[in-house]
Order: sequence, then structure tokens, then C-alpha cells
Amino acid sequence: MAGNNFPSLLFCSLNLLLAGIPRCSSEPSIDFQMTLWMQGDLGVNTYRIPIIKSLPDGSLIALSEGRKHNSADVGPKFLAMRRSTDQGSTWSNTTFIENDGEDPDGLNLGTVFVDEEKNIIFVVYSHCAHKCVFHTTFLISSDNFGLTWTKPFNLSGQIGPSIFLPGPGFGIQKKKDPHKGRLITCGHSHPGRDGVFCIVSDDHGASWRVAGYIPQQRSFEPDESQLIELYDGSLLMTSRNQDNFHCHCRIMSKSYDGGESFAHSDIYFDETLVDPVVAASLLRYRNTVYFSNPASKFFRINMTVRWSEDNGESWVGSLGVWKGPSGYSCLTTIPGTQANNTFIGMVFEKGVTRYYESIVFVRLRL
Repeated sequence: MAGNNFPSLLFCSLNLLLAGIPRCSSEPSIDFQMTLWMQGDLGVNTYRIPIIKSLPDGSLIALSEGRKHNSADVGPKFLAMRRSTDQGSTWSNTTFIENDGEDPDGLNLGTVFVDEEKNIIFVVYSHCAHKCVFHTTFLISSDNFGLTWTKPFNLSGQIGPSIFLPGPGFGIQKKKDPHKGRLITCGHSHPGRDGVFCIVSDDHGASWRVAGYIPQQRSFEPDESQLIELYDGSLLMTSRNQDNFHCHCRIMSKSYDGGESFAHSDIYFDETLVDPVVAASLLRYRNTVYFSNPASKFFRINMTVRWSEDNGESWVGSLGVWKGPSGYSCLTTIPGTQANNTFIGMVFEKGVTRYYESIVFVRLRL
């Protein structure tokens, strides 16, 4: 595989060197794996919707929904968290940072992101999204890298009462203009409603508003989404293709104004990214864009990481992580180096019979 990629990687390296951008990343290989949650842990029926983020202090934070009594999207849940301070080699015990009691339509994750200018971590999640007349979007934050969290703040008064299901995955803070420093997280609504839309904050999370959106149009239904910022300050988003409109593959979109809009001409389908209708992840690390999902048209199996050296225009390689049942995933950078190695990380749903039997952390060496 490396031999097949050599010309494109050489071209990439020369161009990036001239542009003053760090060298091209090598293709990843599996370095380390660890199970974070299994069905039944701490009396919880099922853990689902894993998300992960690297923090400015060099630690990692992983979160999931602890579905108390069954594996369904509805029902009461915990918001479960584990932290690592050694690049994912070991993890803290699980703590439940939110608990909706016995709510019949409880919380749903959700995105995690960091304001690196203020060292504040945010988690945005929805509540009562399936059976209730009134829906709420909540935000919690931490100013000590996840050790303690604020009480939930109701965002619905600022972004409106529309159902908003963030991510799942991570939100971003823009590093470049336009709107440098802006916090952005995108999500979806219920079928027949608003499709995918983003919420933004330009004052370090003090206030939020709705920004760009991609509406549903009949069977064109963008759903769960992940957003990244590219080197030129533009945004790239991948969305679940709920009704397999046009293909069994991902809906992709770009924004050139900091998430204020997604032009029709900048929405397209990436037929290389075959997808069984599931949440997926995007990550930009140095010059490379990584993508993870169960790479199958019809079944949630075959968890795969792909990489691109041209901002997602083409995909030069892939790594099979798990051939069996696999579901939602989330990628992250991993701060620091270890024995001159650099890494990215991933959490994903992994099983032998069903994809939601466990949530696993995988460290990938670059």
C-alpha cells in the first residue's frame, strides 16, 4: 500500500514544504487497543455513541451514553466519562457526569469541544428528542479539563425550540479566518424538519445562535454530521445519508464563511466512502484528513480508517481496524510523542454478534 501511495505522498510533501506546512503524515497502523466500556459495566445495560477529544493539558477525554435499561435511543441514561493522561495507555475509572434519573426520553450525545483560548471544555447534548412535545439542548462546561462540570445550561432559549441533535463527535474552534476563534458544532433534526444545521458562538460560549444549514428535500436527508477546518480556513463536513439518496455513501459539504452557509454547489456525494447509514468521523491532523466508518453498503461491519492528502478530494489509503460488527466512531488527535512516534486515536462501537457490545479505544501510530 505504501508503495502505491509514494508518488502522491512525494508530491504532497514537496508542496507542503514550499508552503511551510508540516510534512505529510504516514499511513496509520494499529499501536494499541483497550476496551473502555462493555455491556453491563457498572450495572448499565449498554454504552453507545462514543466521542473523544484531546485537551490542552495533554489528556484525552472519552464520553458515551450509558443506557440504563436497554440499548434503545430513548429511555433513561447516564453521561459516562473516562480520562487518560498518558496518550490512552491507561484510563480513569468511569464517572457519570450527568444523570437524567428515570426519564422515559432522556439525554442523547452530543459533541465535545474545547475553547483553547480560554481552556474551557464544552459538551452539548440533547434531551427529550423522541417522544416529548418540547425539546431541550443543553450545554455543560469544565474549566479544569474534565475533573468537574457545571450544571446543565439550557441553550434552547438562544437557538430556538427546534430539535437539535449535535454530532455526534466533536465540535471545533476555528484557527483561521474567517471568524477565527469561533466555536462551531453541527447536528441534525428529525426527519421532515430542518436537516443539518450548525450553532456557533463568537464569545467563548457565552451565547449561541443558529448559523448555516442544509435542509432536507424529500429523500435527500442529511443526518448525523462531523465538521473539520481545513488549512485555508474553509470547513469540510461529512453527513449520514439517511435515505441512501443517490448512493450508499456519505454526503459531503463545504463552507467558506465559517459555517454561516453551505452553498448548493458545495454539497456532493463521496462514493468512495461507502456507508451503511451510520455516524462517521472526520479528523484533520497536520496535512492529512482521516475518515472512519463501518465501510460497508448494507451492514454495520468492517470498521475502517481512510486518509486523504488533498483535503478529502481523494482517499489514498485505508486501514481495516475490525472486520466484525462495528458502529459509531470518533477520531481525535493525541498530544505529544512517544519514542519519536506520533499518534491519532479513535473510539468505536465494537462487537462479535452485535456492534454495540462494547466501546473500544484504538491508538494509531502515524
